[in-house]
Amino acid sequence: MRIGICGGGIGGLSAAIGLASLGHDVEVFERAPELRATGAGLNLWPNAGRALYGLGLRAAYDAISVQLNRYLGYDPDGTLLFEADASAWPEKYGAASVGVYRLALSTMLSDAYGHDRIKYGYDVSSVESRNDSAICRFANGESYQGDVIIGADGIHSVIRDQLIGGVQFRPNDHHAFRFRSVIDLASVDVDPAAQTGIYTTGGWLSVIPIGNGKAYWFGSVRGAATIDEFLAFFASWDKTHVPNTLKITPRETIVQSPLFDVDGSPYKWTHGRVTLLGDAAHPMMPDLAQGASQTVIDALALRDAFAKTSDVDQALHDYEAIRRPAAAYIVKRSQMGSFRGRHNADPIAIRYENEVETQST
Repeated sequence: MRIGICGGGIGGLSAAIGLASLGHDVEVFERAPELRATGAGLNLWPNAGRALYGLGLRAAYDAISVQLNRYLGYDPDGTLLFEADASAWPEKYGAASVGVYRLALSTMLSDAYGHDRIKYGYDVSSVESRNDSAICRFANGESYQGDVIIGADGIHSVIRDQLIGGVQFRPNDHHAFRFRSVIDLASVDVDPAAQTGIYTTGGWLSVIPIGNGKAYWFGSVRGAATIDEFLAFFASWDKTHVPNTLKITPRETIVQSPLFDVDGSPYKWTHGRVTLLGDAAHPMMPDLAQGASQTVIDALALRDAFAKTSDVDQALHDYEAIRRPAAAYIVKRSQMGSFRGRHNADPIAIRYENEVETQST
C-alpha cells in the first residue's frame, strides 16, 4: 500500500515509522527545508512513552530522555505548594514521565524512519480523495498519489481547512503567549530529576531537565505580549531561582509562541482516503502538556488499525473511532488552564493521573 504523510514533525514521523513497519510504502513530505525542532523542550508523559515503546523505539527513546521523579511547585516566596512523586510511574503506568530536547526527539524519529527518505520543501497546497486513492498537490508543482494521505501538517493544517473548512480559534485572555528557552542545567538551582515550577495567579515558570546537561524553562504571564513584559513580571521573585535563570538566558534564545485556544475540535477527521493526525486533528492548549503525547498516541493507533485489517476504509474508520473521542476529551481538559490559574486547576502531575491515565486504554 502507498501512504503519503504530509508533515514531518513528531506525529508524521511517528506514523511513518509505524506504517512502514507493516511493510507499506510510506513517503513523508515536509514543508520546511530541514528537520523541524520548534519548541526547545518537551515533557512527555507515560502515555507517550508507552506509544513510542509500542512503535519499537524503547531503547532510542530511553537514551535521549531524562526521567522525572518529582513534580515540585513553589510560590514566589519559596514556600512549597505541592510535591508529587513520579518515581514509581514506570512500573505503575508502563513508562516514565520524561524531559526531552525536541531536536533530539525529532532526530531520533527521523533516524528511525530514514532521514534521507524525508522529502523537504514540499508545502501542501491541496488534497483530493478519490474512490480508492488520494492525491496531494504541493506548492512546488509536484504531486503524490497514494492509497491514503495523512494530514499531519500542524495546528494551521491546510488539509484540515480544505476538508472541513477549518476550526475557529479564540483569544485566551489569561495567557496569549508562552515563552521558553534552553540553558545549562548546572546554572539553575533546581532538582535535576524534577519539574520545578513557581506559580502565582498572574504567571508562572517551570524548569525540566532535557538531557546532555541542558534544562528547558517555559512560562507564561497574564497580559504579557512581549519578552520585556514577561521578564519584568519575575524581577521581584528573588527568593527563587527565576530572576537569575532569566538573567543568564541569552535574550536571542528566548522563543515567544502564541497560544491558540480552539473553539471546538474537528467533527470529522477522515474524508474518503484522507485523514488527520496530531495538531491537525486536535489542536489544544499546552496547559495539560498533552499535545505531543496525544500525537504519538495517534500514530500508534493508526499503525494498529492498519495492522488489524487490509481494508483501507475500515482501518481509517477504526482509527478515528478510537482516537477522536479520546483526543476531544483531552482538548477540553487542556482548556482548564494551569495550576493557580483562573479555573483553580490542580498541579499538572495530579491532573495527569486523575484526568489522563483514568481515560487511557
